[in-house]
Amino acid sequence: MLNLKYLFKQVRDSFWFVPTLIIVMSILGAVCLLYVDKTYPFTPEGVFKIIFSENSDSGRNVLTVIAGSMVGIAGTVFSITIVVLQLASSQFGPRLLQNFMYKRLNQVVLGQYVGVFLYCIIVANAIRDNDGYAFIPNLSVIFAIFLAVFNVFLLVIFIHNISISIQPSKIINELRQRIERNIETMYPQHVEKDVVLSDLKDDATSNLTEIESISCEFSGYIQYFDLDMLVEIARKHEVIVKILHKPGNYIVCGQPIFAIFQQKSSNKETLDDSFSLIETFKIATKKTFFQDIEFGIHQIVEIASKALSPSINNPYTAVVCIDNLTSILCKLLQSDIPDATIKDEDGQIRVLLINDSFEGFLEAAFNLIRQYGKTSPFIIIKLMEAMTTIMKFDSSNLYTDVLKNYAAIVMKTGKTSFVLETDINDLEQRYTVFKTSL
Repeated sequence: MLNLKYLFKQVRDSFWFVPTLIIVMSILGAVCLLYVDKTYPFTPEGVFKIIFSENSDSGRNVLTVIAGSMVGIAGTVFSITIVVLQLASSQFGPRLLQNFMYKRLNQVVLGQYVGVFLYCIIVANAIRDNDGYAFIPNLSVIFAIFLAVFNVFLLVIFIHNISISIQPSKIINELRQRIERNIETMYPQHVEKDVVLSDLKDDATSNLTEIESISCEFSGYIQYFDLDMLVEIARKHEVIVKILHKPGNYIVCGQPIFAIFQQKSSNKETLDDSFSLIETFKIATKKTFFQDIEFGIHQIVEIASKALSPSINNPYTAVVCIDNLTSILCKLLQSDIPDATIKDEDGQIRVLLINDSFEGFLEAAFNLIRQYGKTSPFIIIKLMEAMTTIMKFDSSNLYTDVLKNYAAIVMKTGKTSFVLETDINDLEQRYTVFKTSL
């Protein structure tokens, strides 16, 4: 089920899906309207004679002009898109290019102009005026004019959108929203707990015996694991499957990806020939948001690191990144990150995995920014203020020690990197505010 869901998401989020869908609809629309014109011919009368054409050459000329214009504008759209991609690559890093390519508006614009072009070609080819037989599809022609007018407004919307799409604040905000939607999908809402979260996989394997290790047959980034299918297979063969890597990790051909365990009381020494886990995971050449929240966090961090580089030197963009990363971390504090064990319907442990942790998300969000911005008091002080904000959202006090330790690291970074005593004093004041919020 997850495999089909993954494939549908990949197709839906691909660059070609929406344009292809619009093009197919345009072709079908042309055929349907021509059928209506043929079955129920419309003869213009009165004021409609001004709008509708009574001459085949006139209708054909209108369609030819519209088709030629659409091709020209499509070329302009391609050119503008390429320029924006070049700017985005140089300013924000090449990994963010897919965020521009996969924008729905860009796909709709491309598909719309190519679709109207094909629509006009089909309708123009259907016009007949020879050997005493005339067929002028008036409804189809007027609909082509309507599409042309609509595309003019669409071009204005596209130019406006593309002009603001490379603004750092908009890009970062869109990434944050996408990450937060992914968090809501992957993790349930926060559940109050009285104990500190712990990784259970070590305790779970203490009474198990490893019988086999399954290696990957090709290299690439792990995009997802079908956990439901893993549980079903493990239950069928009465084993326990341990996942050795997280989605988003790079795995080399021949590197173990699963370890298969059994209870020590079991007599099973080898797996059945029918045992296969090849369909339970997906490896590709790039990372994806699917089951990988850190991927989106890394994209925001990449923007911040580029902004802090000497060539760009734009700390305000880095501050925007810190603000949005703070929002993401606060969202994670309100979510319930699952344990490292998955049980079947009978309550038996079937899958062990390397579960995500808030500490890992915190380090992924702030480590690189702290290292790149360690000589900038503006950035380090902002990180300390972010820690204070995050601490206020830890209502269950599950991550108090994690936040205290990282705030101490930020404080130590400032003390060892700042030159002026004034900057150190400012950082100490923020650190004092953090400690009072505990």
